[in-house]
Amino acid sequence: MTTTEKDAYIDAVLCLTKTDAISGISGTVNRYDDFHAVNWVGHFILWHRYITAAYEAALRDEYWDWARDADTTNSSSTAIFETDIFSPTAGFGGNGPYIAETTPEQNPFGITGRTGGGCVPDGPFAYPAFQVNYPGPAKCLTRDFIPTIMNTFAAKANVDVVMAQLDYTAFAKQVENEPVFSIPNIHGSGHFGVGGVLGTIGNAYNSPGDPLFYLHHGNLDRIFAEWQNIDLEQRLNEVGGPIIPFNYGGENVTLDFTINLTPIAPAITLREALNAQGDTFCYTYDTLL
Repeated sequence: MTTTEKDAYIDAVLCLTKTDAISGISGTVNRYDDFHAVNWVGHFILWHRYITAAYEAALRDEYWDWARDADTTNSSSTAIFETDIFSPTAGFGGNGPYIAETTPEQNPFGITGRTGGGCVPDGPFAYPAFQVNYPGPAKCLTRDFIPTIMNTFAAKANVDVVMAQLDYTAFAKQVENEPVFSIPNIHGSGHFGVGGVLGTIGNAYNSPGDPLFYLHHGNLDRIFAEWQNIDLEQRLNEVGGPIIPFNYGGENVTLDFTINLTPIAPAITLREALNAQGDTFCYTYDTLL
């Protein structure tokens, strides 16, 4: 993103926070909260395609290609956090001050390497100009950078492994990989590299509260679109994987499985969500042009 694009994006997000909520969901105050509060119902890759596209309908979205900035030679490097996207003047603000964990329940996975956890003190999303309202009470945006996760999970080599998968089920599984921190996965890069243990985007139930959530998932959708483009005839017509996350022995989704974002967007099927340039969506990425 150029500085002009970042400024326009940030202005649009802040505009959403000044517009009344329409969802009627308890705890929502503004339009940004509406997207934060919609329950995750559907299948991972395509649910996030739809929520990102619905969000894009409210403001023009971009993506953060973290693989370009990850340091694969020094996992403890903080260089990725010194790029413009985390600038307090040209980006989304930086890390929160270090806060020690107070209970074991705060870190159930035993994640190490934390550097923050407190309220983001600078940039356009610092409190009280920006508040995480849902589920309430209103609080500040927090971040908890973990360089080792960011650099290892966001590595281009991990993207290449995802891109090499031959069918949708394998692709979707590889994006998330195993739910452990000893095995890198590109989905975890933006969530836990930025959110760590105490950061908003690292909380599975609260992650859309950080505006970087949409840039992160915009990038995952870009990767998905590039993967589909390798064999559009097949990959616009197949889905797979479990309805319940990581339950690969349970019931699988089908093309007629429904994603429901009511009341902020109508329900659609996975078949409709597969095509970024069909009747439901009409967008592409600069890397596909």
